[in-house]
Amino acid sequence: MTKDASTQFGQPLSPESKKLVNEVRLKLKEPIHPNFNTDFNIYRFVLNAERQFNKSKEVVEYAAKALNNHLRYRRCLHLDEMEDVPFSKNPIFIRRLLPCGQIQKTTDTNNRLLWYVEYATISVEGLASTLRSSAACRYQFWQFEHMLRRVNEQEEATGRFSSLRHVVDLTGYEINPFEMLFVSSGALSYYSTLFHYEMFPELVYPVEIVNVARWVHMPYRLIKTVMPAGFADRFRLFDSTFLNELKKEVKLEDIPETLGGLDKDIRCISAIKPKPEEHWKPPSEKILAELETLHISAKKQKIFKIEVAENSPRRTLAWYYKTDGDVYFGVFFDPQNNQSSKDKKKEDKEFFDVENNEMVYPLLKITAKLVHEFDYVDLERPGTYYAVFCNKHSWLHRRTVDVMFQTSAVDGTEPRRVYHDGTTSAIEEGILKSLQLRDFKDYS
Repeated sequence: MTKDASTQFGQPLSPESKKLVNEVRLKLKEPIHPNFNTDFNIYRFVLNAERQFNKSKEVVEYAAKALNNHLRYRRCLHLDEMEDVPFSKNPIFIRRLLPCGQIQKTTDTNNRLLWYVEYATISVEGLASTLRSSAACRYQFWQFEHMLRRVNEQEEATGRFSSLRHVVDLTGYEINPFEMLFVSSGALSYYSTLFHYEMFPELVYPVEIVNVARWVHMPYRLIKTVMPAGFADRFRLFDSTFLNELKKEVKLEDIPETLGGLDKDIRCISAIKPKPEEHWKPPSEKILAELETLHISAKKQKIFKIEVAENSPRRTLAWYYKTDGDVYFGVFFDPQNNQSSKDKKKEDKEFFDVENNEMVYPLLKITAKLVHEFDYVDLERPGTYYAVFCNKHSWLHRRTVDVMFQTSAVDGTEPRRVYHDGTTSAIEEGILKSLQLRDFKDYS
């Protein structure tokens, strides 16, 4: 039996909620930015824990751990310092790779902002064939951060707990083999867990999927088996008779006409499926021929270690890789090189503690099969940087990664190739310069 929520949507925080929030604050190890450090933002993590645990001690411990992890990603992605990125400026919507519905100023009876989207035009295959996985994740972080700021404004104006009430219209939606694979492979459950449970819990609640055809229940059941407790309450399915349920908490004049309401102005900008000629293509056969092949066994890692000495000129780490399946990738920093003195799972030199070291490039599960990965980070401080590939999610299958790492001056001069065995060699031109990574944009 799980604990009842100490504060419901539409209410001010209860004394019990404030007590739990303060206890979570005391357990934070990561710095928290003043703009994010509100009782409501911390309570979102508490509420997510309350849905899964009964005892207050367990709730606080789980919420603090989840919030500390979120703060690592906030710092790594500079979410607190960046300007707000509305949907109209988000590359994923600029390219119309996802359908876009604007967040309304109106709310339901529980102070939740209304957000309507249609999914008839969504194309997972089109998205996966044109955009790097890391970029898609980054832009979704920007999307959720914008949504969070809108909800924070509502909470500040009303003094009551808020979220987004998301209504998804499936009229005309047809699944295809690619999207079925996206569901059955665990990719959909990974992204849902990452954004709706781990990074931005309780921000979008509920998600009401309406005009659902019968066949949708099969993939829904597949996802439900691997999702956290309360999934069915968070993601709700309705057939064409949904309107009576929606009207219990939403005024008819705040429901779009397309869903049986009275508002003629609420419109969704449909997605556009990229044409085959618009799909991503490798920029250079020469780069592909020079990639180093690594095989990562189940539950194992492969690590590239880059040392930056005191008072050395600033350097940049750039990379290019492709994979035969999904694999975790991130870049971490250790100022003291403490990793060498740790247990490291009984002296396993191919192990790096990704949970307790500073992230400088977010650890995400990446599929670089249709679109290869390429990016860079500036090595701004002396110490040791670790670029980590991790197959931690697989119990049986190994992954193959074909990869190239290079360091260079910040302008791309003095490039050196970095190999998995730790050796380096000078090269004529690096990918930071040849691929113009500093100026690269995912949209024109």
